[in-house]
Amino acid sequence: MEQFVRILIVVVALVGLALPFAVVGAQNTRTITITEEQVNNAYWVTNPARRSVTNISVDLQPGQAVVSATIVYRRVTYATVSTWTPSVSNGRLTVTLTSATANGQPASQDLINQINASIGTSWRRYWQDQAGTGRLQSVTVTDTDMTLTFAGR
Repeated sequence: MEQFVRILIVVVALVGLALPFAVVGAQNTRTITITEEQVNNAYWVTNPARRSVTNISVDLQPGQAVVSATIVYRRVTYATVSTWTPSVSNGRLTVTLTSATANGQPASQDLINQINASIGTSWRRYWQDQAGTGRLQSVTVTDTDMTLTFAGR
């Protein structure tokens, strides 16, 4: 019985010591808000890396972003529209392609899966570079902006 009381005292002391750190950590949150205008004025939108991609436009909608672009590939022009959905998993941002069309024809689910597998890591690295330290708690997309909330480390 005496050993049980000692263990209980140690556990209570550890919880009591950890509580102030939990409160400080909870208060150390920050947000990054990016407006639709900022996205559409970003360098990668106004000056795409590939010359075959033009007329890029990003339309933020509740819970998603819709990207429209014109792509010229082997002298054929494609009007493309893709829908991207952000989510948070294990403190990391994941952006998933949910649908895509080229000249009104929908992309196959197999192609969408291949695109998602190929871009997942690059999106995570990009946002990690933008956000710095901290753990991502949430991402919210509205008609006008995208807000990322981080908990400090």
